Amino acid sequence: MAKITAKGQITIPRKIREMMAVDPGDVLAFELDDRPGVRIVPVRSNVRPLRGFLAKHAVGGKIDADRIQAALRLRAAKKHQRN
Repeated sequence: MAKITAKGQITIPRKIREMMAVDPGDVLAFELDDRPGVRIVPVRSNVRPLRGFLAKHAVGGKIDADRIQAALRLRAAKKHQRN
């Protein structure tokens, strides 16, 4: 059970956070259920497949957001050319 604060916030009980494997700073999505209810699910983004791809675009072991966007655009363009 959780009580909504005046700011619309709730505290998720520790047992539920542990079962969901979420930590402070993680993002949760609220999805409407078929019944009159809501599902709360953690948002997980899988960037592991991009690890090696982005590494070759890094400068000095670092990559900024602009380089990431440029690399992703290049990858999408190459993929589009193959299809």
